[in-house]
Amino acid sequence: MSEPKITILYGSETGTAQDIAEQIWKTSKRINLKSSVDAMDDYKIEHIQNESIIIFIVSTAGQGDTPINMKNFWKFFLRKSLPTNFLSSVKFSVLGLGDSSFEKFNFAAKKLNKRLLQLGATELVPIGLADDQHDLGIDAVFGSWLEDVFSEICQQYNLSSQSILTDHEIVERFNVNILTNEAVPDNSENDIYLYETQINDALITGTVIDNIRTTTTDHFQDVKLIKFKVPEINYLPGDIIYIKAKNSDEQVNKFFNILNNNGVNIDPNMVIQVSEKEIKLPTVLKPKLTLKQIVQQYWDLNFKPKRSTMQILAQISENELEKEKLFEFTTSAGQEDLFNYINRPRRNIIEVMNDFPHTTSKLNVKLLFEIMSPIKPRAFSIASSSKYTKDEIHLLVAIVRYKTKLSEPRFGLCSNWLATLKSGDEAIFWIQKGTFKFNYRKPMILVGPGTGIAPFRSLLLDKAIVDGDLSSCLVFFGCRNKEKDYHCKEDFSLLTDKFNLKLYCAFSRDQPDKIYVQHMIRQQNKICWDFLQNDGNIYLAGNCKNMPNAVREEFVNVIKNFSELDKDKAENYIRMLEKSDKYQTETW
Repeated sequence: MSEPKITILYGSETGTAQDIAEQIWKTSKRINLKSSVDAMDDYKIEHIQNESIIIFIVSTAGQGDTPINMKNFWKFFLRKSLPTNFLSSVKFSVLGLGDSSFEKFNFAAKKLNKRLLQLGATELVPIGLADDQHDLGIDAVFGSWLEDVFSEICQQYNLSSQSILTDHEIVERFNVNILTNEAVPDNSENDIYLYETQINDALITGTVIDNIRTTTTDHFQDVKLIKFKVPEINYLPGDIIYIKAKNSDEQVNKFFNILNNNGVNIDPNMVIQVSEKEIKLPTVLKPKLTLKQIVQQYWDLNFKPKRSTMQILAQISENELEKEKLFEFTTSAGQEDLFNYINRPRRNIIEVMNDFPHTTSKLNVKLLFEIMSPIKPRAFSIASSSKYTKDEIHLLVAIVRYKTKLSEPRFGLCSNWLATLKSGDEAIFWIQKGTFKFNYRKPMILVGPGTGIAPFRSLLLDKAIVDGDLSSCLVFFGCRNKEKDYHCKEDFSLLTDKFNLKLYCAFSRDQPDKIYVQHMIRQQNKICWDFLQNDGNIYLAGNCKNMPNAVREEFVNVIKNFSELDKDKAENYIRMLEKSDKYQTETW
């Protein structure tokens, strides 16, 4: 039997699936198998019947939707004209990347897996359903699934599996060249994504108009309403933007100091030219760039190293104690220790490099491209209306800062970068259709505690202009204190006074007993029932931990109390609303 070629296809909103795809590609190279990596919509689908093995990595977007770079691929697969033996010569396996806090957990991957079987493809190993909510995150499923896939491939094609997940020559994705005689380019202080805006029409440059704190200075959390000027911009309520942040100067200096203090003589101003090897080169890396530009704008210095990172560090380490510990982190038995070392305290790559100084001393620029992870785009619901505030986009951003057992506080890369933007600063982003499907013709119940109110601010401002009346909208907002973190209070006062919005606020800490949005729904259960009786839709946005389930349970109680249905039938009523998009959620 001839050796197979492995085709690795990914679909993802943020790039996580691409990272996984490239790890699978590296594994295939370790056993000398030909392989390729493509986004699903970049793949020439007319070749699919000629493939021998295809590995799919699929994330799920929103309400069980396929990711943006899988849309055309999936549309082709749904053709009714495709025969049931269309993929009879293809072997496959699917890895889903999902979040079990969502109702439709890994739904896109499950749909794809089912359709492949319907078209006659043969499953190598059962679908892997990775869960971001797991303590170990995606790695909890990915490691064992990957071993199973390649063990099966090796068994079916009589290949040696000895080197699949063991020490081996490091597989490099790109050609990385240091241009020793090259002068620092004039654009060395520029945003590296400006180059991409010239060839990608989807990328938008916004200029900061204002960056306003919506919480009082003595409140524990800093929340910003950031306003961008974007000429001739057009979008709809529910749309989101994806934005890539930059590392702080402090983090960049720490990165270079740790390398240089450990004997890695790296000049931040060295000029780098990256070229394609076998993996498609990101557009942003095509121009000549300084290493400092790459460190500040492309690599995520807040990245929490994964098992694959530890594998590379273990391979290059020459210090017995450090090598032993790093290797332990790569084993199945060592995953709990890895979790306690990395995930629990949220330890980042800079801190790991500092903890393993002898290993760090063996790093060079080419190896950095293998252990570092790109900054992932961060999604934010648009909080404004293009009809109400023409040529503007507003974001409502909670600045993420918290403490762990480590001495230095943890912080969210993107939110803290956004917090530093001043009037006149620029940011590059793109707009994407959100998961909400708002129906202006139906009554709306909107539940948005905290920054979850952002997409509903967009909706209500837009509907106020379109209809001039918001009496068919019922809003439940929640925060801690009326005087400290009532975001966009002036807007909601205007919408209630001038446009007849029905607004109920839960200020949880303004009285001895905590009151949350679910309690306000209970208090206003009659008006909720009236809205539902009038064919109203429910929309919920906010933190995914406890609130969505508590709110859902309260709506089950509303149905039960007013319809005289028992608990099970009331639950089925809500489930039918969810299936028909009359109960929609967007959580994070």
